[in-house]
Amino acid sequence: MLSQQTIEVVESTIPLLAEHGQTITQNFYEKLFAAHPELKNVFNLNNQQDGNQSRALADAVFAYASNLSNLEALIPAVQRIAHKHVSLGIKPEQYPIVGKYLLAAIQDVLDLPDGHPALTAWAEAYEQLAEIFINTEENLYQASEELGGGWRGFREFVIDDIVTETAEVKSFYLKPKKSDLILEYKGGQYIGIKVSPENSEFEQIRQYSLSGQSGGDYLRITTKAELNGLVSNHLHQSTKGTEILVQAPSGVFNLDGQANQHIFIAGGVGITPLLSMLYEALAKGIPTENILFIQCQRDEDHQICKQELVLLQETTGFGYKTSFMESAGGDNKGYLNASILNKWLTEYAFNVDGNTAVYFCGPVPFMSALKQCCLTLGFAEQDIHYETFGPTATI
Repeated sequence: MLSQQTIEVVESTIPLLAEHGQTITQNFYEKLFAAHPELKNVFNLNNQQDGNQSRALADAVFAYASNLSNLEALIPAVQRIAHKHVSLGIKPEQYPIVGKYLLAAIQDVLDLPDGHPALTAWAEAYEQLAEIFINTEENLYQASEELGGGWRGFREFVIDDIVTETAEVKSFYLKPKKSDLILEYKGGQYIGIKVSPENSEFEQIRQYSLSGQSGGDYLRITTKAELNGLVSNHLHQSTKGTEILVQAPSGVFNLDGQANQHIFIAGGVGITPLLSMLYEALAKGIPTENILFIQCQRDEDHQICKQELVLLQETTGFGYKTSFMESAGGDNKGYLNASILNKWLTEYAFNVDGNTAVYFCGPVPFMSALKQCCLTLGFAEQDIHYETFGPTATI
């Protein structure tokens, strides 16, 4: 435990972190990669270029400093980040390296002399945080390893099948190279995959949501070939039999076990975690009258997993609505707004009294607008669940 004096010194730096946080984290990454270029095999360099990773780290450092006296408030964030670390294969010995260059960046940006009390306090605070993450991640590694069909670290898989969903989106069916047994996973979870694209000097690790049903002899991911997507385009150019390395499923964007009714709202390729959550909800026997799945796409040509969803709806009977931006072929044309959403909730007798969970995933502007719609309709903040691809961002 940190002393009260250490906590007070760290808390005294909060205004400086608010002002210089992103400059500190940008400085940190520059120092880190200069001294340890091998870590470029771990970090998503695209997120370094657009500033998303440094912003996410700055927010995390600020949140930690602001909650040293109330660490329980950080548990959800710690769990979310720890799951992401596990998907990357982060190891305990990497934490001292990160701490060294984070402290150096704080000293550099804030122009602090050696031995300054703020540096001493932050060294102690970082050591505590590192211990929290190391222990949390070890528990996750062990849990995956001990499950039937589970494993620790990267495991060899092969692409067993590739299905074209739209002109931009493909589904990849991944099977273990040496065994048919795969652990069961929770709907909404993702896997970390490691590949070596031809036009990159570094290995690349990315997280992709699992889009299929747990319990089979394969893992399915459904990916869009992004314009500048180094790994997504590498995957789309791959063929059956291509080998990739896969981390065990991770992630905390899962079904709310306290809710009676469940509303899934997918924007574009954000459908992927919601589809696996839908499969889990059906497998758990949640009454189909308590499930509403809303798919938002540009038009029918961009409708991901259309035939699969239509068939699944016909055979089970859950509520299913479509909203197309540029086509009248769905249940709504244009943006999904509070009025349309309220109409559908009324049609399916859904309520907003705390027994209904709303899950959504898609582009950040889509989710920002959707969250406001949900709040306007009376959903409580704790009943709204969402997932952002890439570094954690607020919406």
